Amino acid sequence: MRQERGACWKTKVMDSPSQLIVEQREGVSVIDFRNATVLDAKHVEAVSLELFDLVENQNHRRLVLNLGSVQLISSQTLGVFLNLRKKLDELDGTMVISGVDPKLYRVFKVTNLTGVFEFFEDTDKAVESLK
Repeated sequence: MRQERGACWKTKVMDSPSQLIVEQREGVSVIDFRNATVLDAKHVEAVSLELFDLVENQNHRRLVLNLGSVQLISSQTLGVFLNLRKKLDELDGTMVISGVDPKLYRVFKVTNLTGVFEFFEDTDKAVESLK
C-alpha cells in the first residue's frame, strides 16, 4: 500500500507545473530553474523527477545546470545533483554548472563539492565546454 501512495504522489508531482526550463543549444541541454529556492521536499522531489526524466527517458546526455536564478538550495538538492551526475556517468553523459552566485557557491565549497562539479561563470562558456 505504501508503494501505491508513493507512486500516486510522484505522478501528482509530475503533473504539476514544470520546475525547469529546458533549452537546446548546439546539442547541449541548458536547464534553468523557475524558482529562486530549491529547499522544501516537495519542490526538490519535483525537480529531481524532471531532471531524471530528461536523462533516463528523453536521452539528454550533455547538461548545463544554470543556477543563475537560484539563490538557495538544500542539502537534498545537492544530493539530487550528485545522483544526476552519477546517472550521467553511467550513461556516458556529462553535466556542468553555470551562473552560480558567489553566496551559493559557498554551499558547494563548504560541502567539498567544488572538485566534484565543473563550474562556469556563464552559460555560453558552459555550453562551449560540452560541444
